Amino acid sequence: MGRKLCIVWLGILAAGFMLPLVITFTNAFMTETEIFLNYNTSLSVFDVIDGVERRFVPVRLVPREITLGQFRAVLVDQPAFLMLLVNSIRITAPVVVFNLAVSLLTAYGFTSWKWKHKEILFFVYIVVMLMPLQAVLVPNFIIAERLGISQSYWAIIFPGIFAPFGTFLLRQSMGAIPEANFEAARMDGAGEIFIFIFVVMPQMKSGIAALSMLTFIEYWNVVEQAVIFIRDYRLEPLSVFLSRIGEGNIALIFAASVVYMIFPLLWLFLGQEDLQKGIELSGVR
Repeated sequence: MGRKLCIVWLGILAAGFMLPLVITFTNAFMTETEIFLNYNTSLSVFDVIDGVERRFVPVRLVPREITLGQFRAVLVDQPAFLMLLVNSIRITAPVVVFNLAVSLLTAYGFTSWKWKHKEILFFVYIVVMLMPLQAVLVPNFIIAERLGISQSYWAIIFPGIFAPFGTFLLRQSMGAIPEANFEAARMDGAGEIFIFIFVVMPQMKSGIAALSMLTFIEYWNVVEQAVIFIRDYRLEPLSVFLSRIGEGNIALIFAASVVYMIFPLLWLFLGQEDLQKGIELSGVR
């Protein structure tokens, strides 16, 4: 009985979390007129009682008329949308690739090598990882100013490459590899590079997939850093432009949001098993 109640409760929570996505997806196929009528918030004397607004915005899940006009307006009539989509890729792709490389090498050093003060330095990594983004934006801005990259993508990419979360996640995953594997390889005369490539890497596929997906989602949705470091609107990522795309036409918001969500959702659906396994092996909850 308790198991069934738990499943029902989890189903209700899942439905609540999925509802905004469902509304966004279905509304993307509505006509501009229907969306305007559904979300029009103009009030009449019958909508206010005792000075308090009593009217609720109607939310329709099923369009009366299915149309692809909003997608055409976003992808064809607004060339800036695709240009800013490319900007998001130009920010996200380098962070994912280089953060993965740095995190793998650093995690291997923390896991395989024996050296003094290793745990103290790893504790510093954890402290930095737990610091909120707002606490490190000012130091990042000062460093970027001194390096002359404060108005470029590198001001966002460099901190992302050396973000400590990847090292923490992969070190926890590497800790699950039996120590006997390292000892056997060294006894056979294998060097550190050989051990890293042929012993560690094949057993880190789930951890690598989990880190790449989490990093992609974080920097695909980057907003604060882009607002601070990117002054030229032509260089903005799509995550910033979405807040303005619906000015004068609310219908575009839904279609643009669906296109924007395609990349992270596809990645999550295709790698869901690896993501779950990688997080389980790391011990992160």
